[in-house]
Amino acid sequence: MPVNILLPLDGSAFSEHAYPAALELARQLGAKLHLVHVHEPPVPLPSDGSPLVEAELSESLRGQEEEYLRALAGRCMETAGVATRTELLEGPVATALASYIHEIEIDLVVMSTHGRSGISRAWVGSVADAVVRRAAVPVLLLRPHDHHAPEPLACRHVLVPLDGSALAEGILAPLELLCRVFSPRFTLLRVVPPLQIETGGTGPAVLTQSPAAVERAAAAAHEYLETVAATWRAAGASVDTAVQVHGIPAVAILDYAGTHSVDLVAMATHGRGGWSRVALGSVADKVMRGTLMPVLLYRPPAAVPHGHGAPEPRDLPVRRPPPEH
Repeated sequence: MPVNILLPLDGSAFSEHAYPAALELARQLGAKLHLVHVHEPPVPLPSDGSPLVEAELSESLRGQEEEYLRALAGRCMETAGVATRTELLEGPVATALASYIHEIEIDLVVMSTHGRSGISRAWVGSVADAVVRRAAVPVLLLRPHDHHAPEPLACRHVLVPLDGSALAEGILAPLELLCRVFSPRFTLLRVVPPLQIETGGTGPAVLTQSPAAVERAAAAAHEYLETVAATWRAAGASVDTAVQVHGIPAVAILDYAGTHSVDLVAMATHGRGGWSRVALGSVADKVMRGTLMPVLLYRPPAAVPHGHGAPEPRDLPVRRPPPEH
């Protein structure tokens, strides 16, 4: 199946920060790169402005935007031989992008986490958030570094937080795309809260900070991660596991990533257990906002059945040779 990668652009250097990563992924995967801009009418003129003049300004702006996309598409072909499609969309930005993702069957979105104009001044809290919520495809978010040129995407060490749920495990299959290009080492991380539910004989269940209860929870978390990791290792992946006891999962994830040379954090945007039922508004969102490293987010379809165990071999992120060009 051909792979389709979407790169949303607003014409700014910030949005183009994701261009090198998207181009390289498309080249390695033999994918079509979709360069998309969402047209927004110019700011209305004062009350004495003619509607005809405003229409002419909007049409002129559209022409500039189309030329911008064509020029970038030409660069893609000249520098990397990557096939592209350019599209100038209309409407609210997040809605237009989500519709395009669905209609074209995009496999991966690569985007900067903030820009200006058409994709807002704060992608982290607006469009990127909305795209992840509305589109059931993986979204690779890259944070531009001020005054630094875009760097090649590195995926030597990928951190995959899991909470034991099928929804959290939904991130495993999307990683396969990145693993066709890279051969990373994975660390599966589970965060265990310091408060544990414990039953005392016939009495009611209570929350406790008992070291024994926390130790049992950590041991169970480790056993779960090793079960998932064993299937990955059998498929040839390099996988480590780690358990952290912490009351704030997002902080534990960021701390681990910052102290273990992690290049990319990959996680589902909602699950149960370790970090609640609305992770995009809590853990995933905090991780996305709290790091400068790339983050891969994925909202698994609601139809994913609960209780699903370790992924099937076809879903494993194993190294595959890039297609011939």
